[in-house]
Amino acid sequence: MSERKRVVRVNRDTLYRDLHGEGILLQLDSGRYFGLEGVAHRMWQLITEHGDLKLVEDALRSEYAVEPEVLSADLDRFVGELVDRKLVEMQEIPAET
Repeated sequence: MSERKRVVRVNRDTLYRDLHGEGILLQLDSGRYFGLEGVAHRMWQLITEHGDLKLVEDALRSEYAVEPEVLSADLDRFVGELVDRKLVEMQEIPAET
C-alpha cells in the first residue's frame, strides 16, 4: 500500500490578515471571523507556506519541544477544525516514490 500525502489549500472564500502578530481569518460565505494566536497562528503560517502537512509537522517539530504524537494530534485537530469551518480544503494525493 502506497503512502498518501496530505495537502491543505486555503479556501478561495477565506481571507487572512496578520494583526499585531495574531492571525484573523474571515470566511466570506458565512461572514464569520476566527482568531489565531500562538501555535495555531504558526500552524496557519506554515500551512499557507508549505501546504504539505508532513512539511508543516517537520517545521513545527524543529521549532517546539513537544512529543511527536502530541504535535501530530494537535495539527490534525487544528486542520480538522479549519476544514469543518470551510477555511481550508484538504486533499490526499499519492506520495512520490
